[in-house]
Amino acid sequence: MKTRFLIALLLLLGCVQVSIAMNSELSNVRLFLWGAEITRKASVQVIAGNGETVFTGLPADINPSSIQVKPTGEFTILSVGHRLNFQESPILAAELKILRDSLDLLKDLIDRKQASLKVFEEEEALLLANRSIGGTQDGVKLADLRAIADFFRNRLSEVKNFQINVRREIEQLQQRQTRIRQQVGQLGNQRMHVSEIVVATSAPRAVRGQFEISFITYQANWNPVYDLRATDTGRPIDLIMKARITQSTGEDWNNLRLLLSTANPIDNRVAPTLNPWFLNFIEPMPVMHMRSRGMEKMQFAPEMEVMDVQLNEMIAVGSGPQTIATQTATTREFQITTPHTIKTGQATQTIEISKHELPATFTWFAVPRVDKDAYLLARNTGWEEFIPLAGNAGIFFENTFVGETFINPDQATDTLTLSMGTDRGVIVERVRQTEFARKGVLGRRVTETVAWQIRARNNKNRSVNLEIRDQIPVSAQSDIQVTLEESSGAEYEQSTGMLIWRMEVPAGQTQNRTFRYSVRYPSDKKIRLE
Repeated sequence: MKTRFLIALLLLLGCVQVSIAMNSELSNVRLFLWGAEITRKASVQVIAGNGETVFTGLPADINPSSIQVKPTGEFTILSVGHRLNFQESPILAAELKILRDSLDLLKDLIDRKQASLKVFEEEEALLLANRSIGGTQDGVKLADLRAIADFFRNRLSEVKNFQINVRREIEQLQQRQTRIRQQVGQLGNQRMHVSEIVVATSAPRAVRGQFEISFITYQANWNPVYDLRATDTGRPIDLIMKARITQSTGEDWNNLRLLLSTANPIDNRVAPTLNPWFLNFIEPMPVMHMRSRGMEKMQFAPEMEVMDVQLNEMIAVGSGPQTIATQTATTREFQITTPHTIKTGQATQTIEISKHELPATFTWFAVPRVDKDAYLLARNTGWEEFIPLAGNAGIFFENTFVGETFINPDQATDTLTLSMGTDRGVIVERVRQTEFARKGVLGRRVTETVAWQIRARNNKNRSVNLEIRDQIPVSAQSDIQVTLEESSGAEYEQSTGMLIWRMEVPAGQTQNRTFRYSVRYPSDKKIRLE
């Protein structure tokens, strides 16, 4: 009977799985536009028979379907599971340890200050206890009395000042101690759950095994931004691509070579299908109005423009940072060979990906009817090769920030036009020519003539290519007739009334352009020609 019991007990013990909790080391991060693939490694002593290895302290929002485990060793993986641990939080534990170490340090400092204060208090008591000078029979010389009085006064004053300073320092340390204790109390009441990956193994004997686990978390992302820098109109534009990185996985990414991918793991990867397309009458959608402080009305149209981000096929590796760019069938990846540290939970960190030179054509542009300043424009073709994703771009000219734009490689034209700000070295004025202004009445019709002169002054030490735009009115009524009488060679767009002059203005010179137009309308009507 006892033999059967022992055999049953041994069989039962052989079926019991032994769980081993393990920490793993961060080895690689592939960062997506939204989310990150985390790869971790660990060396584990796999027990003989059936057992479980639990990798703990992982981000809470792991996608269970993305978990992969690659083993190395003479053992077999039976299953891989995922669970949440609500009892343990290594994130909080690390923060609490830092705070408790700070409390220990403050306590030691306070004890030392209090000991120093005790010494000064005893010295004060000693001074006061020995105020009696000389004996009962003999007197004290006046000089000695003055010296002793000076000593007592100066030393007692120093002791009192030391006591005041030490008490103030102790009070400040105690206030810091109170604040940290309150923070420890708040953190002690929190419970931040973490993920755990449970790997069931089977081994014929105890063996040392290597595990590489990977998973996707959505507590990290990156997005591209650009800098467009021009130092001089005779040099190319520097295009700098950067990545803004944010992560709140609960663990610092220390000294890692990041891999940035343009893929998005939350995208739908199912191939689309076509369903029948049924036509029907469109019912008009009412327009909603919403009032808000600082605006009159906002109207919401029934359609919204959806902006898709697409990739180019070209591969461009910059000359600035150490970056290796590769193109897959659907995505582009940037391997940042320079190690970076990305802190968890902190503000967005920006790192440089690539740097290129863009040949640009610089022109000056002015609309004197609106602004007498000339704007420097930089135009570039072939820019799409170096901008794979849409993003904000900061514009700098002569090391000064002049503005910001948004670049979308899918929607922009072949020519990228950038405003580099105003150039006070080129001044364009619009002057009314009163000698050509006249107003005549013939029958029931009135004819008015208006003339303007545009003066372009180049105060720079080099010639500039200047484009000037102005306009004449366009008739919106059949009984209003507008006639362009003089344009000084401008390109004239009759449908818009636009006048365009393109000229080269030599250094230190002024060029003039004149345009004149007349308007004929009924004499019983009034119009505004200014």
